[in-house]
Amino acid sequence: MLRQPGMAEVNKVLPVLGGGFDKALYMPGVANVRNPRLLKALRCALAQRANVTVHEGSEVTGFIQQQGRVCGVRTGQGELRAERVVLASGAWSGELLTTLGLSLPVVPVKGQMILYKCAEGFLPAMVLAKGRYAIPRKDGHILIGSTLEHIGFDKTPTEVALASLKTSAQELLPALADAEVVGHWAGLRPGSPEGIPFIGEVPEFPGLWLNCGHYRNGLVLAPASCELLKNLMLGERPIVDPAPYAPAGRLG
Repeated sequence: MLRQPGMAEVNKVLPVLGGGFDKALYMPGVANVRNPRLLKALRCALAQRANVTVHEGSEVTGFIQQQGRVCGVRTGQGELRAERVVLASGAWSGELLTTLGLSLPVVPVKGQMILYKCAEGFLPAMVLAKGRYAIPRKDGHILIGSTLEHIGFDKTPTEVALASLKTSAQELLPALADAEVVGHWAGLRPGSPEGIPFIGEVPEFPGLWLNCGHYRNGLVLAPASCELLKNLMLGERPIVDPAPYAPAGRLG
């Protein structure tokens, strides 16, 4: 349940919080996921399934069509055929759909983050303010993020972003001025209009399904969006109204 505590209570719980804040919102249900660990667990789970094959380092270059349907993909390692093809290529999804003459408004949005090393227990809760966030890890590391940059597929970390993130970090948590930055990296989000993902079959190309364009909420929306996609593909009752996410009428 959301709650609006007084600043005296906030400062007691978060004594390292910077000044200048006059109100707060407590969200006890908010959590964070360590992406590399999640991916490692997913790979392990897939490896244990006899009916799943993972092709790594195999770039998809186009789609295979037969009798008016998409029935596979062309890759650097040969063709892969299937009754249904799901396009879930993140920021690169729009690039792939151009091979079919379609315009999918999913574009890369660069985000840079930095990581500090602090003492364990330095920050007992996540803090979100002014479009930035500080996320504590159990080993004392503090993640600060993130930038929003529309500059294509460039993932190079920059000094400008580093300075901006340090400034935000010290506004949130002044003690970080004396902490060591131990990491600085960038990633690409799949930006989409209003952050609304595309989930469903492409009307112009039966057999081709989309699950992409989740912008900043990919991990958050993944379980529900995959369940919805599965519902649609198998003709089940959808868990939510699929209309807002349908590709129909949203592609150029």
